[in-house]
Amino acid sequence: MQPERRTNLMEKQAELVRALAGLGPAPAHFDAARLQATEAALARKRRRALARAWPKLTTALGSRFRELFRAFAATATMPPLGGPLADGRAFARWLSKSQEMPDAARVEALAVDLRYRSTPQGLVPRRGAALRATLLHRSRRLVVAVRMPWLGEHWLSIPVGYARPLIAVSAKDK
Repeated sequence: MQPERRTNLMEKQAELVRALAGLGPAPAHFDAARLQATEAALARKRRRALARAWPKLTTALGSRFRELFRAFAATATMPPLGGPLADGRAFARWLSKSQEMPDAARVEALAVDLRYRSTPQGLVPRRGAALRATLLHRSRRLVVAVRMPWLGEHWLSIPVGYARPLIAVSAKDK
């Protein structure tokens, strides 16, 4: 194949992939309605795969999961490494930045971070020891986890109470 034809074909393929990922318009000479239907089917497949890989995150978000994932998926493509687990980790980061991350999802993200290392391409299994922690806002707990080769994982949940002011009781109040 001639180099200019190869380049032209690669550009057309990239345009089609962007359209199927919902990141660009339909290429010329393609049926826009069919492309949109295929894009919707791929988005549902991606959402279901993430829900299987991150069940606590999905459950914690409840009915808001679809709406929030749709907003995330409109701005982010699936990472090349790690599949739905890496996609879910990127979604969890996005939720955390937008202050939408539930405590159950924080614990699930902590477990993933304990076992995998994040790279720009996605998730890669960890080989050495790891120490991670997260603060659970709603239950006011600090969760610390350590993973050591041959010794396994150990988790610790520490209550983090807020100091209550002392209330002075006068003789009149008794």
